Amino acid sequence: MRLNDGAFVAARDGRLVVGHVDRPFELWQADAGVLVLLAEIARGTPAGELARALAPEATGRAKVSAPGAAAVSAALARLRQAHVVTDAPRPALRDANIEIARAVSATPDLHADAEFMRAARACEDLTLTSAAARYALWTAVRHIVSAQVPGALVECGVWRGGSMLLTALALKDMGVTDRDLYLYDTFGWKWEKPGEHDGFAGTAPAQPGPGPAPGSCPGPDGEPCGQPAGGMTDGVSAAEVHRRITAAGYPAGRIHCVPGLVQDTLPDRAPATIALLRLDTDQYDSTRHELRELYPRVAPGGVVLVDDYGKLSGATRATDEYLAGLDRPVLLHRIDTQGRMFVKPAER
Repeated sequence: MRLNDGAFVAARDGRLVVGHVDRPFELWQADAGVLVLLAEIARGTPAGELARALAPEATGRAKVSAPGAAAVSAALARLRQAHVVTDAPRPALRDANIEIARAVSATPDLHADAEFMRAARACEDLTLTSAAARYALWTAVRHIVSAQVPGALVECGVWRGGSMLLTALALKDMGVTDRDLYLYDTFGWKWEKPGEHDGFAGTAPAQPGPGPAPGSCPGPDGEPCGQPAGGMTDGVSAAEVHRRITAAGYPAGRIHCVPGLVQDTLPDRAPATIALLRLDTDQYDSTRHELRELYPRVAPGGVVLVDDYGKLSGATRATDEYLAGLDRPVLLHRIDTQGRMFVKPAER
């Protein structure tokens, strides 16, 4: 047993809380006993010895919130549930950019929006986006409905479907179930080969290596074309993503999962009009292709979100290049350390 990567202790409203950056809404108030328990875990004390180690007659340290092994077991169960401690072997070091984005975007004030909180909890473990990014998507969906912006809601780069599940829940919360959702992904994290402009922002661009040519993903026997930044390999199938969104009550016939590289599926399988466009394929070629083929279909007043702007150099460069060529400039608004969003201007 050990403290999980991303666990933290923080002060909130004059109280100490413990939590994990992967669950920014699940903060748990801590007392002195919990802090001592965390300290013992950090020292490497085995789980079976924690109650004995915390006994005040043995150590003189503070008591747990209730005496005895039962209190320690209950506290450990809660800490495991909150992902603060884990019994799993230490995983590979995760992407520090993601961890920082989650930590700085853990916004307890979002508790005031009860509908959003219910939807955000339903998407736990299905998205890597920060709390701020999820709320930006939530409010963007509500905006296009309230403003009656016509068109479908489109996402390029789906992973486990968390963002589009949140999108569907936002629509349902407003009584809307007649909007089409288009989800473009290779599904299962088969990936496009990195190009000369790709890599983490502020580092040397990735160099193209041997592998399947663009347009041939997946390769023979279904092997991946490449790996996404951060080494994530646990995406899911199109059928599973479709099932998750329909299980939340959104009509199955309105959900269109389109497998393959976007360079192959767009624009042939794109809706004619788009109200909301979310881009999360990370790399230069795909992001550039998405903007070139889909932005002209975004209705005036429609919302565009770019997830990895500021984190991955390919997505940043493709976005900057495309926006620089527009006749009507847009305000690229910062969501968090990596996300950006803008509204398509009205026609002259």
